[in-house]
Amino acid sequence: MWQPIAYLCEKIYDIVMTEEINTTKAFQCSVGVATGCDWKAGSPLVVTGCMIMLCESGSADFTINSRRLMIKSGDIAFIVFDMVIVPVCISRDFEAKYIELDFDASQHIFFLVTSNRFWEYIYASPVFALPVALRRVVDRWFKQLDWISHHSSVTTAGKVFRNEMENFMLIMAEQVEMRLGLLGINPPKNRAWVMVNEFLGLLNRYYTRHHDVAFYADKLNVTPNYLNILVKRNIGVTAKQQINIQLGLVMKMLLDTTDLSVKEIAARLHYDDPSYLCRAFRKLTGSSPISYRNAYRTSSLSKIN
Repeated sequence: MWQPIAYLCEKIYDIVMTEEINTTKAFQCSVGVATGCDWKAGSPLVVTGCMIMLCESGSADFTINSRRLMIKSGDIAFIVFDMVIVPVCISRDFEAKYIELDFDASQHIFFLVTSNRFWEYIYASPVFALPVALRRVVDRWFKQLDWISHHSSVTTAGKVFRNEMENFMLIMAEQVEMRLGLLGINPPKNRAWVMVNEFLGLLNRYYTRHHDVAFYADKLNVTPNYLNILVKRNIGVTAKQQINIQLGLVMKMLLDTTDLSVKEIAARLHYDDPSYLCRAFRKLTGSSPISYRNAYRTSSLSKIN
């Protein structure tokens, strides 16, 4: 499982950002470079707040909220904490710069200077190509942040980081408006799409405890059948299938990275019957949890040798 703050970042900074006079708060920010060697196909990526990624070479296929997307050289990606991101295929020459802010920093910077309209677009199209001239600007932006981190005090770096990121997000928001071709116009919102993303956000928060569609439908004030139909129309699978997909991804991660028994994993995911979880995992992956773990570890050992 990829955890950028733990593994990939070249630099980690506790940024002190002034919110009000005489009031400061430390936010965690990571800046680094990701390559094809850092990711494992099938293992979900973990983002704690919001990440901006600029692909410099190669390409990578992902599923983001069950939709297949590609990021290639010259593309920028916005990845948010409640997106389910799974690498599918990564080229050997893939390399991308990234900056990630934790949840608190994202709330105070990214989400405050942009509109709901911006994030609606990002959730629908999290990856898009940058014009050549703007790509050069973004590349210089990454380099500038790296320079600041090495040559400024923590307090100064925090203030500059915040200003730089706010300005950058304002530029990105304008790019989104230009892409929509509706600069200054407020189009009607697609309520169905908004509800699907609300469901995905709820799922990301509650999936380890609540596995029934009825729980999420009740939160959204709709019937379970309606929610299944709505999710199917927008992302290609029903709400129940999406719940199982997310649970399957987490099971893969736990099988890959821990020595927990199937019974312990079932308890962690609040399943009273481990055999039911095993059947669901086999239906999703085609193999039992133990067979999957053994195959993964055999493959990992062969790569080392």
